[in-house]
Amino acid sequence: MIEPFDAMTFWHWFVFGAILMALEIMVMGMFLLWIGLAAILVGILMLVIPTLTWPLAISFWAIMSVASVVGWVAYRKKNPAAAQNNGLNQRGTELIGQEYTLSAPIQNGKGEVRAGDTMWRIVSDTDIPGGTRIRVIGLDGTSLRVELAP
Repeated sequence: MIEPFDAMTFWHWFVFGAILMALEIMVMGMFLLWIGLAAILVGILMLVIPTLTWPLAISFWAIMSVASVVGWVAYRKKNPAAAQNNGLNQRGTELIGQEYTLSAPIQNGKGEVRAGDTMWRIVSDTDIPGGTRIRVIGLDGTSLRVELAP
């Protein structure tokens, strides 16, 4: 029963860590990533210290797994905005503050402007003639809210 553990080398830890990280892709909880990273670190430790016994290697792996998961949870609690305000699926937010020239007038508070390679619907509180500089001040659904540029 113990013989397979006696034969463990650094390659076993590398493979174990890679399997855990691959499982993380399917589970997506940022939990197995840290445990897999701990397994790879034990593999590196066994590469540096080939005489490391399996009970000590498993102990290091358990300690590093717990420490890395606890560290990740503490980081997430300390920086909640890093995970929530990543701009994912908020394509127009990078245009806020940018200025553009209208090629067509804004009529009845609605119009269009080309920003990069995309035509955006724009809304404004006032009608603005074509050729005027405008500035994006926010989002209104999938439209850009604009005003006259200063």
